[in-house]
Amino acid sequence: MKLKWNLQTIGGFVLMGIGLIAMIGWGGISGLFGYIFALIMIGFGYWLWRTADTTLKRVCSGLVMLAGAALIIFWLPQVISLVLAAAIIFIGWILVRNGQSQGYRHWK
Repeated sequence: MKLKWNLQTIGGFVLMGIGLIAMIGWGGISGLFGYIFALIMIGFGYWLWRTADTTLKRVCSGLVMLAGAALIIFWLPQVISLVLAAAIIFIGWILVRNGQSQGYRHWK
């Protein structure tokens, strides 16, 4: 497939590059892994709470769920930056797609 190089295509590729750099630089990917880990902690704590037969197990499961909730709050800015970077990449992709569907307004 031959690309049509026009202003929308170039702008779309620039936006997608900025989005990828932002995804790595702002810590969005690490925030995503931190969120997954925190959700696993909360799920394990809830499972331990449901199967606990002693007070010590209930206290420990409550502490695990509390630590998971604290991690979710801690990683919230990184997850928001991941969503913003993904939106920038999506807008860039739309620009590239629209630039390819237009007529012969391209640079030589």
